[in-house]
Amino acid sequence: MSYKDILVFLDDGATNAERVKAAFYLAKAHGAKITGVSLASLKPTHAKASDDKAMTRMAEELAHKLVEEFTQAATQADLAVNTIIIFGDADTSALKMAHYARNFDLVILRQPNPARDNFSRLQEFAEQTMLHSGRPVFFMPYIGAHHIPCKKAMIAWDGTPTANRAVHDAIPMLTGAKEVIILVVDSKKQKKGENDMMTENLASHLENHKINVRVMHVNPGTFDIPTTILNEIADNDIDILIMGGYGTPSLQQKIFGGVTRSLLSTMITPVFMSH
Repeated sequence: MSYKDILVFLDDGATNAERVKAAFYLAKAHGAKITGVSLASLKPTHAKASDDKAMTRMAEELAHKLVEEFTQAATQADLAVNTIIIFGDADTSALKMAHYARNFDLVILRQPNPARDNFSRLQEFAEQTMLHSGRPVFFMPYIGAHHIPCKKAMIAWDGTPTANRAVHDAIPMLTGAKEVIILVVDSKKQKKGENDMMTENLASHLENHKINVRVMHVNPGTFDIPTTILNEIADNDIDILIMGGYGTPSLQQKIFGGVTRSLLSTMITPVFMSH
């Protein structure tokens, strides 16, 4: 199993270079073609213009610059490369991104930075992409990721179909890890359904894929589940978290579960997520 078609989001944010670096590493490791995508309507980070026409021109110029630089770098790295520029307002570009993403093995996005003006748009963009593409998403934290390739992974396991899908989508990435921890937070709800979680079966299945895995049960005590997961990531020096992305797409709203939204807003490592 491997990723053969990777889509990576490009912008002028601080983590763009690390996002591209991660994409290049995965493309080389899996012999994949890599496609960079930029938004022609995303306001440049340091733009000062107040005129709408001037801002539109600046955004389009930035989108073209990003894909040109990406193409040049990928070509120099001897990678098969393609680029996409998406035009349209926030809703249109998010929907187009989700549609494009459906034909890729892996999508690499950024975690929006709540301190930036574009936070709401990029948050909506990320949620739309994951909810409507049906493809796994690798989220790069806005604080950066300094352990690419990821050698120590953690699976946030609760036995649900979304968590199961995330694990299986991540197998090509997990096979390259030195250790994978299956983390089970022993909440009352999960204790009641312990037989349905089939944690040991998951461990055995991953071992059949030659993945070095161990199961870890933790009691959250007074902490909520997101905080417990973040604590275990820090305590175990984890490079990437694998988890299911919970949410219900509708015509009017996209509702993410509390654990998903909390971890997306506070991630300290890359998060691999499937819905």
